[in-house]
Amino acid sequence: MRKFLAEVYKALKSAILGLKVTGKNMVTPAITVQYPDERLDLPIGYRGIPVLLSDAEGNLKCVSCELCARACPVECIEIQSHREEGKKIKVLDVYNLDATWCMYCGLCVEACPFDALAMSDQYELADYDLKNLVFDRDRLAEIGRRQVTETINFGIKTGGEPTR
Repeated sequence: MRKFLAEVYKALKSAILGLKVTGKNMVTPAITVQYPDERLDLPIGYRGIPVLLSDAEGNLKCVSCELCARACPVECIEIQSHREEGKKIKVLDVYNLDATWCMYCGLCVEACPFDALAMSDQYELADYDLKNLVFDRDRLAEIGRRQVTETINFGIKTGGEPTR
């Protein structure tokens, strides 16, 4: 009988503690963002899609060294380039990033010695067509040109909405 009463006491104590937590949370205001009308203010360094950065004149900083593609663990970056005749400079022809494979780990950005890549704050990338989730050089550069902060912790903040 004594054991039974101890079990009943434990059960009642647990129920009262649970109701106390529930009652406390019922009277505190909810922390809810009314998405899509309100947006979260993401911290610098948030790892959205990697984007190509440009210099002050609007030229891409990428020199086609392909270190980002080698650093990518899932090989979602495709780079094609050619050398100009008589010069040692490579010209970037194709830069594709398959967002369906990308883990948003940031290893490609860390591997880039020219600060030509950064992790953006773009997270609204959902699409019904998988072909739209392969970002080409121009789309990545356009998002990167909307950079409104310095590159901090391998990330940037961009202005404006993502494009389709």
